[in-house]
Amino acid sequence: MIFCPKCNCEMCVKDGKVKGRQRYRCKGCGYRHTVQYRGKSPAIKRQALEMYLEGLGFRSIGRILQCSHVAVYNWIKAFGKAAK
Repeated sequence: MIFCPKCNCEMCVKDGKVKGRQRYRCKGCGYRHTVQYRGKSPAIKRQALEMYLEGLGFRSIGRILQCSHVAVYNWIKAFGKAAK
C-alpha cells in the first residue's frame, strides 16, 4: 500500500512514469509523488567526505564520483553541521 507523503492518506493510484520511475497521485489531496529514493547513497556521501579530508577539492571529488561539485560542497557542509 502506498501512502501519500503530504496527507498520509492511503488512496494513491498510479499516475504514469517520470524518468523511468513510477509516479503516484493521491486521491485525497491530489499530490503527485514518487516512492523511490532520489539522490546519491549515504556511502557515496561518506566517500566524498573521506576524499575531502584527504585533501581533494570539491571539483575533483565531483569528477571522480560523477556528481556536481555543488552537491559535494553541500554534503561536506551538512556533515560539519551534524558534527557540532
